[in-house]
Amino acid sequence: MVITYILLVVLFTHIVLFKKLIFKWNIFGVFFVSTIIFAVTGVLAFPFFKSYFFRAFVSFKLEIISDSDIIQTQIILVCGLLLVLYAYMFGMILLYGKVKCINHLNFRESISDNLSNTNYYFITVLIVLFVFAYLFVNRDVVLTGIAQGMLGREPDALLESRRGITSNYLYTVIVYNILPFLTIVSLYKSIKKSTLYSRVSFLILFSISFFLILMLFQKRPLIIFMLSLLLAGYVFRGNLITKKTKTKVLSKRQKRRKYIIYLGFLFSLLLILYYSATTYQFQNLFEAILKLSEIVLTRVFGRLSIPAFMYTHYFSEVGGHYGFTNIGMLSSVFGFEHFEDTKTLYTYFSRSDKDGSLAINSIMDFYGGFGYPGLLVGNVMLGFLLAVLERVLNTLEKNNINMVFTIFCFVFAYYLSQASLPRALMGYGFVFFILMWLMLQKRFKIKLRKFA
Repeated sequence: MVITYILLVVLFTHIVLFKKLIFKWNIFGVFFVSTIIFAVTGVLAFPFFKSYFFRAFVSFKLEIISDSDIIQTQIILVCGLLLVLYAYMFGMILLYGKVKCINHLNFRESISDNLSNTNYYFITVLIVLFVFAYLFVNRDVVLTGIAQGMLGREPDALLESRRGITSNYLYTVIVYNILPFLTIVSLYKSIKKSTLYSRVSFLILFSISFFLILMLFQKRPLIIFMLSLLLAGYVFRGNLITKKTKTKVLSKRQKRRKYIIYLGFLFSLLLILYYSATTYQFQNLFEAILKLSEIVLTRVFGRLSIPAFMYTHYFSEVGGHYGFTNIGMLSSVFGFEHFEDTKTLYTYFSRSDKDGSLAINSIMDFYGGFGYPGLLVGNVMLGFLLAVLERVLNTLEKNNINMVFTIFCFVFAYYLSQASLPRALMGYGFVFFILMWLMLQKRFKIKLRKFA
């Protein structure tokens, strides 16, 4: 417990000292805050709520995890996060000559237009035709997931439908990455033009994206999509709508109320999705809301923290570090055996014989792959990567397609707190965000700021 308190003090001190760097709308800030919320909080809280975690995650053999595993995990996560922080600051010094606190949503100029409408409409039509053709071929899988999984509350049916519908990599990438990107571009067009056609076009594309992401039978992508829309709406409305009359301008209180209602809707959506994914029986609505809220909060703070302890235990007591063997693309190219780390550890710690997988963030993945040398080198490289990406975004002109790309860079930073770097690049699609950004530039020409 002494080490836990020391780590808490060290972490809190760094947050206070570097708050101007962290609490900004920049790539590093999103990564840092997301890692704190979804991984570090649960890991540091574990010794204080150990019995509760054991009850909440009774399906796992958490008794295997020792006190030394807990302390080691806390050190790995906190030190890894601070390594990213210092590497990021050093990278910013190399790029700017000082530690520059960047806010990508701080506009000094109006949002200009560099969107290729021809490419946008062509890609949108092509993508929509493909996904509907794919769904028609796999309609039995989708209908089973809806009828038996979501409405029938059968977790096994949900799992089977999820595996079936995401078995095609191209379809998964389109629904995860390309459709949300196109939808936010459509949101910009609807706010900018404010015509009936642009609004209807956005509503149609939004409905398609919402339904298809929902049909992945996963909760996180849907919530991230909705939060991305919220952020995009905030950015575009604040910089595109001309304040003609005072009566049309919402007060800060009204805006705050709108955001609270929107976030309340997302939380309610999470409750509904968790209700359909569990077999709990409730006596009344009040009991259901309390229990489902507890499940949501437990998953928020435990989904990444519990697997972190498992990785620390397994790769120091059971198996050797996996290196690059957990990257499926590399195993296919070079012909070595693919080590499915998330599935292997799930099987090892699970009390049931059902298949499943765990989630781990980039910091713990560096340790799982290469031990402490990987923790050091990997997180230093990650800090430099975030600094370079920050510099690139800061040199871009504040036009519509660049701002959409910036929002999805925030999404990438979030996924780094949820998955390994290779999975965030390919599985969760940052590479495809880059491709969409390049393809939607007018005449494929990226415009830079005059004064970066």
